[in-house]
Amino acid sequence: MTRSRGSSWLLYGAYGYTGRLLAAEALARGHRPILAGRSEEKLRQLRKELAEGAIEALGCELRAFPLQGPALDEGLRGVEAVFHAAGPFLETGAPMMEACLRAGAHYLDITGEVPVFEAAFERHDRAREAGVVLLPGVGLDVIPTDGAAALLAVALPSASRLELALHSPGRPSGGTLQTMVEGIPGGLLVRRGGHLERAWPGRRAFRRQVDFGPEPLEGPMSGRLGGLRSVAPCTWGDLATAWRTTGIGDITCYLTMPASQRRLLPWLLPLLRQVMKVRTIRRVLRSRIQARVAGPDADRRRTGRTRVWGRVEEAGGRWEEVVVEFPEGYRFTAMGGIRALEAVLASRVPAGTRTPAGTLGSSWILALPEVEVVERRSGG
Repeated sequence: MTRSRGSSWLLYGAYGYTGRLLAAEALARGHRPILAGRSEEKLRQLRKELAEGAIEALGCELRAFPLQGPALDEGLRGVEAVFHAAGPFLETGAPMMEACLRAGAHYLDITGEVPVFEAAFERHDRAREAGVVLLPGVGLDVIPTDGAAALLAVALPSASRLELALHSPGRPSGGTLQTMVEGIPGGLLVRRGGHLERAWPGRRAFRRQVDFGPEPLEGPMSGRLGGLRSVAPCTWGDLATAWRTTGIGDITCYLTMPASQRRLLPWLLPLLRQVMKVRTIRRVLRSRIQARVAGPDADRRRTGRTRVWGRVEEAGGRWEEVVVEFPEGYRFTAMGGIRALEAVLASRVPAGTRTPAGTLGSSWILALPEVEVVERRSGG
């Protein structure tokens, strides 16, 4: 375990659902992050709650500031790194990245939004010149999928096509749903020939099912993880990151979805895109989600599991598949995210915009707690 007690880093959005998990994980691993966000009252309450489980939390500095104006620059004063956990990142990512570049502070986040990744890669040269690491997507998206993509690229270096699918049973948090709302107007994207393209989800070429491997023999997830699962194409962050990690130009991402919903998606998504283009509608929907939706409880986070399926193919017909199992998504985000931060603080990540597996290696994910390869397949 790498502990960077001497470093000063800031967790922005610390009192959100995922932010709280990140803060608790950081304290458990010996860090004393600066807890930050817009509301000082919520930060004080968070520190009080954290202190009930770890007395060291009382020593955490609090900083309340908005994501615009001089207050943002002042909020990052003296900070070596920022872990940004306040979405939707389509709105908050660019201002925080720019502030980090001005402050000379490393930037990490838990985004899953393709435009945010692309915006980070557009800043690669500036980040390298500033000696700053930009490492977006150090959560459920994209550490597991980026790792699976890297493992497959090593197994079949000549691959020209990559497919990834995520199966994560359980309900999302309010923050995740708000991010999904903001992403709907962008529609479905795929990568072809190295370029992002819009696609209709009803294309016959898209997969309808994916084999997520054998079921667990026992436990609360038995019957919920493996076997053939209905999937639908989705705009996942790996469309941006896996291309940089593997160099594979044709990438499609999938998410498990009941067959009845998958069949409706080609007709429902265009309608939703038009409705969600109205900012007022998105704002009202996000407000209701924030007020009414809570993420998985502690027991669900403890017992839940997630699986990632990946497949690469080469022009000659050879192919490789892998199924990798991870802890429940939000718990994994805290575990993986803080360990990625530790790698940055330990100077194991070169300056510039990076991807988790592309920087830390294809085997890095397998060293994370409770991560295992469930099945490998090959053919052709």
